[in-house]
Amino acid sequence: MASPESPSQLIRSTNAALRALSLLPTDTSLDQVFREVCESSANTLAVERVGVWLFIDNRTVLRCANLFERSSGEHSSGTLLRVADFPTYFASLTIFKAVPAEVAVTDAWTAELAASYLRPLGITSMLDVGLFATEKLLGVICHEHVGPARVWTEDARQFAVAVADFLSERIQAAEMRELRATFMTQGDRLAAMEKNAALEQLAAGVVRHFRNLLDVFQGHGERISVNPDVPLPARRQAAEIMEAAERGAALAGELLQFSRQASGPPQVLDLGKEISDFFPTLLATTGSRYQLCYMPVRGLGHVLIDRNRFTQLLSHLVKNASEAMPGGGPIEINLTNAKRIGDSNRSSLYALLEVTDHSAGLDESALLHVMEPYSTARTTGSGLGLAIVRQIVEESGGFISIESAPNRGTTFKVFFPRIGAGERPSGHAGVAVALR
Repeated sequence: MASPESPSQLIRSTNAALRALSLLPTDTSLDQVFREVCESSANTLAVERVGVWLFIDNRTVLRCANLFERSSGEHSSGTLLRVADFPTYFASLTIFKAVPAEVAVTDAWTAELAASYLRPLGITSMLDVGLFATEKLLGVICHEHVGPARVWTEDARQFAVAVADFLSERIQAAEMRELRATFMTQGDRLAAMEKNAALEQLAAGVVRHFRNLLDVFQGHGERISVNPDVPLPARRQAAEIMEAAERGAALAGELLQFSRQASGPPQVLDLGKEISDFFPTLLATTGSRYQLCYMPVRGLGHVLIDRNRFTQLLSHLVKNASEAMPGGGPIEINLTNAKRIGDSNRSSLYALLEVTDHSAGLDESALLHVMEPYSTARTTGSGLGLAIVRQIVEESGGFISIESAPNRGTTFKVFFPRIGAGERPSGHAGVAVALR
């Protein structure tokens, strides 16, 4: 197992790093504090990745405030981890001040992260320390080592604990206005969660009852349609009833998606690879009237999201584009890196997914409500597709921007927070996106 420095060298490095952090002015923004801490810890302990994660939503979700990757020098933020998806790991944070895992994929407290997080990112060893304020867990600072398994010496652990204590003090001292600027406030998020939970519960209940009714329609319709003793007009009407029931079944499926019953633990994904793998399915379901265009691209970094939820999102966006052009036309899918500019309080690196149609476009009034359930004015579709898209994006910690104008088509831009850098391919250096 590897250890980067001799004990004496490490002591000198940790002391120097702690002195430098203590000299940060008290009015330094939290975002800048997080950046300084992550870079300092990564360089001092010679680890590839250091991240600060804070609890939100009544401690049901951990949100990445800053993640620094040493080899690329990049910072990112925004990824969400649900406590319910990784209960053993989150339990460890409440039991221990520090959680050192020298072989993280097999360690009892971190092994449940192996398949979805550790192995895809090449993480072999972890040293995580809780951030506490008056015995309340605020979050965690994570040291993630890539390479040969790492022995966490006592000096390394003491340094990590000292940095965590420094962070806890700065977070407590931060003004509430800065916390509101850095993160979505608890009140706003909890109100949105309660509203969504009510809609999801309603949708789940409707699905159960609706499917029972559909079973009756389909059963009787099938018996009537194949009964030779029934007049032909009646059998045709029975066939129409069955067709309507099938459409109802498709709607029930979307309601089920909206109720989140299909959601699973997130995984670290290369979205370029996922789109390429799913592209044949998109071609088959879109139809010959549409020219689906996508230039495969790899190495744009990684995103933490459930694979099934991502393919649902992509399917709904492509389906929405096709419904906007009933006569057919081109649908373009593009993937690139993006950095949000004009936002000094966030480290904002994203994987940007764009789906563009060449329809008549949307006016300003329609744009205000297009992502709401049942907002569609079309005769086709359920009105739930884009609401499901928004739900999936929010689950991942991302956001959506829409560009459209009458007779100019529509582009849906989905920003997924990056959880890991990739090998940037030539010709795809990424784009900078101004705040709106």
